[in-house]
Amino acid sequence: MSTFTYTPYAWLDDFRRDFNRLVNAGSEQQTWSPAVDLSEDDSGYFITVDLPGVNPDNVEITTHSQQLTIKGKREWDECERTRLSTERWRGDFVRRFTLPKIADVDRIDAKYSNGVLAIHLPKSKEAEPRRIAINVH
Repeated sequence: MSTFTYTPYAWLDDFRRDFNRLVNAGSEQQTWSPAVDLSEDDSGYFITVDLPGVNPDNVEITTHSQQLTIKGKREWDECERTRLSTERWRGDFVRRFTLPKIADVDRIDAKYSNGVLAIHLPKSKEAEPRRIAINVH
């Protein structure tokens, strides 16, 4: 059973980001997509998002219709310097994930530490194995 939407062509996301970066080179409004790891154990699902330099106050996590959305913004003051080269992403980002039906969205927990956002989506009680009694007549 698939727990998250699988993206076999993730390299296309990288291409899209690089293309957008090239097209928006002179624009102040840019978008980027932070790296994400997905994992699972018996207790639930885990989403780990790299957000270095992102103020946690600028991050919003929402759920709606079996979809988890993480969006935010990374910005910094450029001072009076002339930009010679820019490799660090800034601007808005959005990541969306289709949640498995057995995820308990009412108990989602999110922690932010050292530029890493860690989200735990517990499995609902219905997801736990249950032994069925056999009635003998």
